[in-house]
Amino acid sequence: MILKRIAGVAFAIAFLMAIVLFTNTGRQYISLPTAKIVFMISGAIGLFLNLLSFQSGKHSKIFNFLYWSGSIVLFIGLVFQLMRYPYWFYIIIVGMVVIGISFVLPESLIERKEESDLLDEKIK
Repeated sequence: MILKRIAGVAFAIAFLMAIVLFTNTGRQYISLPTAKIVFMISGAIGLFLNLLSFQSGKHSKIFNFLYWSGSIVLFIGLVFQLMRYPYWFYIIIVGMVVIGISFVLPESLIERKEESDLLDEKIK
């Protein structure tokens, strides 16, 4: 539970830095190079901590794997764009497609089945 809270704070910081980087809002408070570094570090921390605890959510392992792998690819694409590396646009598109696929999975693959309910049915 604490990992998810720390990850949430890291994502919030990364989101604020993304606003600074992509809209130039708040440049009087933080410089662009500092915002880039904070965005990359806090985003990576948030993704890593969520990956450590992704099996404890209410969704299935397939959904979580697709969603978080797409999120990682999307984050890598954003870092590529900030660092002015080539092919950043294609990496972002691939990440968004993978995240999109995770949301159109059938409900039987998305919802996690409670093991305790299965055990109760066998006993009755």
